[in-house]
Amino acid sequence: MIGPPYEIFKGETTMDKQQKQASQPKEAVPPVKEPVKGLVFDIQGHSVHDGPGTRTTVFMAGCPLECVWCCNPEGLFTAPVLMHRETKCVRCGRCVAACPVGAVQIIDKKIIQFNRDLCDQCKTHECAEACLKEANVVSGKYYTIDELMKIFTRDRQFWGGSGGVTFSGGEPLFQKKFMLPLLKRCKDAYIHVAVETTSCLPSDYYMEIMRYIDWVFTDIKHMDPIKHKELTGVDNALILKNIRNLGQDPKWNGFALIRIPIIPDTNDSDENVRATAKYVKESGFEVINILPFHRLGESKYRQVGKSYRFAECRPPSEEKMNHLKAIIEEEGLVCYVGYKTPF
Repeated sequence: MIGPPYEIFKGETTMDKQQKQASQPKEAVPPVKEPVKGLVFDIQGHSVHDGPGTRTTVFMAGCPLECVWCCNPEGLFTAPVLMHRETKCVRCGRCVAACPVGAVQIIDKKIIQFNRDLCDQCKTHECAEACLKEANVVSGKYYTIDELMKIFTRDRQFWGGSGGVTFSGGEPLFQKKFMLPLLKRCKDAYIHVAVETTSCLPSDYYMEIMRYIDWVFTDIKHMDPIKHKELTGVDNALILKNIRNLGQDPKWNGFALIRIPIIPDTNDSDENVRATAKYVKESGFEVINILPFHRLGESKYRQVGKSYRFAECRPPSEEKMNHLKAIIEEEGLVCYVGYKTPF
């Protein structure tokens, strides 16, 4: 005799399994890891002055220095920054209406003013979206490593046999969590990498990341630590240490070019240039590039709401540059003036 219906099947039913699973504690689902991103304020293709061959130059935001003559003031910011182009502005008032915090105003229908304390903290930049004349633009965009590698792959066909990628800034190595894995990817892809660096970085990190860099352009802006701090906001001890360590590292097989920006009445004395040349030679390097001061970045200071200290400064004469070149050559080094270089 067959017993009650519930005795016909004594195995585990589908409902039993579902109830059992529901009663068990659920494993935590790991959060999706966001890809690391780096802040870039410009990308220039077909560059010919930032390393050998034709290159793609990527300008990274952020810098430990604040050089008073910096030609890229927008690169000093660590977040996207508003730039206002006065010559394109028609005083239409759209940005005034769009700003949610009242940071923009027009005075007497002629002068437009931005409260930079508020603007520099803004993350939404409604005023730039509202502007139809591109007078208000945002400098700085976040990229993933994959996005930059896609650009490099696209540009690679134009580099030729000696070209590659140059990272400038700002200080291109300032964004450590982004730059270290990015340069490893470049190395794996056999991309020639150059950097224009301040060398003002923690020494362990500086030497580690140099393993992935083929060419280094780095400045010595002044040999006097007090003067250096007055001009850049920091003294030169760490910079000089890193440059010497790099020059005396037998494991590094790259090429380094030391640059001196020649700023009239600031660091252009014979004594300073000779002292720099001596230090460069003692550190194991053979070449110096002296770069004459220029005012090409002057308008960008107004665009980011800053004053420009060197508005009245004139570039050094050709005679002055050749005189400093001779001093450096007297110390047994090769010296190039301006961009008249073989690379």
